[in-house]
Amino acid sequence: MGKSEKANELLIGDFLRAENEIIMFRKFVITSLLCGSATAASAEFTYGNAFAKYHSLNADGGSADIRTLGAGMEYRYNSFTFSGEFGRIYVEGNALDSTNFGFGYTLSNGVTLGLDYSRFDLLGQDVDITSAFAMLTTGEFTLGASIGEASEIDEQVYSIFGAWDVTPTGTVGLDIVRVDNETLYAGYVDYDLERFSVQADLISTDGVDVIAASGAYSLGYGMSLIGSLGRFDLGGAGGNAITIGGQYEFSPGANIELAVGRISVDGADSINLATFGLSYEMGRRSSKRRTLGTILTGATGSIAGLTDF
Repeated sequence: MGKSEKANELLIGDFLRAENEIIMFRKFVITSLLCGSATAASAEFTYGNAFAKYHSLNADGGSADIRTLGAGMEYRYNSFTFSGEFGRIYVEGNALDSTNFGFGYTLSNGVTLGLDYSRFDLLGQDVDITSAFAMLTTGEFTLGASIGEASEIDEQVYSIFGAWDVTPTGTVGLDIVRVDNETLYAGYVDYDLERFSVQADLISTDGVDVIAASGAYSLGYGMSLIGSLGRFDLGGAGGNAITIGGQYEFSPGANIELAVGRISVDGADSINLATFGLSYEMGRRSSKRRTLGTILTGATGSIAGLTDF
C-alpha cells in the first residue's frame, strides 16, 4: 500500500470518527432538551368529576321529578391552576344552571393570585359574579380574600376564606361572603379515609340556615353504604332530610347508586324520595378557593344527596 493510499485511509477513518462524535453529540443535546422539558413542565389533571341523577319525590299532595347533572375539573400546569364546574337542576320543566371558572398563579412565596367567574341562570334571570382573589398557603393552612362585582344587583362581593388540611385527604374550611348587604357564612368538612368518606356543609345567612352531611362506608368488593342527613330553615320553613342507600363501583372511580329517603317539612306532609344515579370522580381538589357557585353546589351535594359536588 502506497503512502497516498495510507493517507486516504487515515483521512477516511478520521472523518468517520468525527461524524460519529457529531452524531453522539446531537443525540446528547436532543436527549438533554427532552429531559429538561420533562422536568421543567409538570402538568396533570388533579381532579375530575361527572354525575347524572334522577330523583322521584312523592307526597300525599302529589309527585315531582328532579334531574341533576354536572361536571367539574381541576388542571395544574407548573404554577398555574385552572378549574371549572357546571351543574344543572331540572324541576318540573324549569332549570337552574350554575357555571364556575377559575384561574390562579402561585408565586414562589406561596401566594396565589387569580380570577374566577360564576354564573347563575334561574328562570331566565341571570346573575354573573367576577372576582379577583389572593391567598397564602403555608404548610397545611390557607388564608385568602377576594373582591368582585355581581351583575343585575350591581353590588360588590367580598369574601375572606380559610382552610386547614387536617390530613393529606382531610380538609376543614370556612368562607365568609358579603353580598347585597347580607353576610353568608359557609363552613365545610371534606374527609376521605381508606374505607370511609364524609362531606359536611354549614350555610347560614339572614333567614336561611342549612347544616347537612353525607358519607359512604366501603363494604369491600366495590360495594358501599351511602347516606345523608340534613336540617334546614328556609325563611321560617324548617325541616329535615335523610337518605340511605347503596353504591357499587364498577370501574375505578365510576359508581352506580340507589338510595331512598324522606324530606320532612314542619307543618306539611313528608316527602318520600328515591334516587338513582351514576357518578365518576378521580383525584382531589388542591385549590382552597371556593366561589359562591361552588359553595352552593357543594351544599346541595350534602342535602339529600341531590348532586355529587
